[in-house]
Amino acid sequence: MALTIEELRDEVANHLQDPEHRLLNRQQLLEFINSAAWDASNGDWLVPVDNTALETSASTFIYTVPAGIEYISDIWLESSTTDQYDERILRNQWRLLLVAANPSIVFDSILFTIVATRNLKLVGHARPTVEYTEETDTVDSGLESFLRERATSYGARNLSRHGGQHAQQYAQLAQEAFQTSENMLTNRPEQYQLQLRSRVVPGR
Repeated sequence: MALTIEELRDEVANHLQDPEHRLLNRQQLLEFINSAAWDASNGDWLVPVDNTALETSASTFIYTVPAGIEYISDIWLESSTTDQYDERILRNQWRLLLVAANPSIVFDSILFTIVATRNLKLVGHARPTVEYTEETDTVDSGLESFLRERATSYGARNLSRHGGQHAQQYAQLAQEAFQTSENMLTNRPEQYQLQLRSRVVPGR
């Protein structure tokens, strides 16, 4: 089940022992989450994509890459059965080019035969969301734990600088949560990393 920003913000607040948001308000917590999201993007954390938005047309060999996709590793062609993709298009049959300034998939008109009204499944990666604005925004799948730990670190660091009887505990929490998130970034599963077979979408 997808995690919303509101739910993630509440998790961070609970980690900071501040469930009522008395020490850090909701906007501050959102800023820490967005800072964590920027860290994920700058750390080359990628979000897996299976996009089926494109449909083939007869005699059409050029298709604009849907927004958000930055890397494509494979393209699959839908079979005669809806939503069944069992034909991987060979890599020498397609290229990624800028066509009239649009990032595009260009199929080789000699090597590839277009079958009309079939969906294409693009398998690749997108960059993580770097700015959440609404409580109902959905957190990128796979990033939930990293964002929680990194945002907790930033929140704890903020609270440690206010002084008070819990300043040392918050300083320790900031360090521990940051290290936990850093380990997640370094050791993230393979599906969240750039693949050797991935091709860069030009202009993205």
